[in-house]
Amino acid sequence: MTQESDPKICQTSVVEREMDFFSDDPHSVVNPREMVRAFTGQGGEASGELFLETLALITFTSQDLRGLVQWTRQANSIEAWRKRNPRIYRGEGWIGVQSPYGAPGTIMLLEELVAFGVRRAVFLGYCGTIQEGISIGDLILPMGAIREEGTSYHYLPKGEKSFPDPEVQSKLSDWLGGILPFHRGNIWTTDAPYRETHEKIKRYRAEGVLGVEMEMAAAFAFGKAKGISVGAILMVSDQVREEEWRIGFFSPKIRSTRKRVIEVLIHHVPEMISE
Repeated sequence: MTQESDPKICQTSVVEREMDFFSDDPHSVVNPREMVRAFTGQGGEASGELFLETLALITFTSQDLRGLVQWTRQANSIEAWRKRNPRIYRGEGWIGVQSPYGAPGTIMLLEELVAFGVRRAVFLGYCGTIQEGISIGDLILPMGAIREEGTSYHYLPKGEKSFPDPEVQSKLSDWLGGILPFHRGNIWTTDAPYRETHEKIKRYRAEGVLGVEMEMAAAFAFGKAKGISVGAILMVSDQVREEEWRIGFFSPKIRSTRKRVIEVLIHHVPEMISE
């Protein structure tokens, strides 16, 4: 027998629940530990092979992950995770991992990493700047994120602000200071990069927002909800203006900045894992 819902009830339900997805029930039926075990075939006592270090350095490109791994010359792919995520490498007291693009994939990754031991995550990501005084290859330390995506609303109620861990961002600021210049301020997280419209760019620029990307509002909300320290450094890969879009994804300055940021992060790994 086919079940059908009353269209009027469906329409009312959708309107009433718009961006109001939060539940204070901490227990999810779909469990990240069981998901990883199912894909890897690691169950019972063997699941101990899946446990991870407490610090995760998370990139969004294979080039950035390769840079982390090659710089240390000591990180190795974690065999037990290969069937679930072949892009997880173990260093001395830390892991390096490549995240999918977009908030949903990033938070699925974080859920699974945290389920097996990660307690601090530092992202090396990218954003497009919407401000005139910021150039391609510059760095942004986000201090807050506009929640224009859907995933964060499953971790924080609507109306709550999404911020990174202030101690992590303070340390990143100290470590970068004197080595690499950076901008500090709020960013805009979107699920729809092809809907970065003239009107939105103009409005957010006037509010002082520095750039736009696709993950950080959700990552910061997840950290707050789960009690996990989450921080981020963003490289400016493009300039998003009302009149034009300037692309710099593969510019020499991006490559140079990436190399230097990785050096800073790896140099300070001992400090990050000792806390």
